[in-house]
Amino acid sequence: MDKVQFLARLMKDENFRTFLANPKVREVFLDPEFQRAVKTQDMGQVMTNPKFAVLMQDPDIARLIITLKASFFEK
Repeated sequence: MDKVQFLARLMKDENFRTFLANPKVREVFLDPEFQRAVKTQDMGQVMTNPKFAVLMQDPDIARLIITLKASFFEK
């Protein structure tokens, strides 16, 4: 599956939209420092971003990710 098809399928997924709508996720994803890290396409830089690291420790976000994984990636 190419990137465009993957993104189109992902954007149609209700659980992904719920994940993106979460205020904590939006705050990190809209942060200029995090966006610069994403643009590098260096996952190490993304994963070590301080705000992203804190986000990944949040139990609410963990539940959203588990739900997303179960609904989207295990079909």
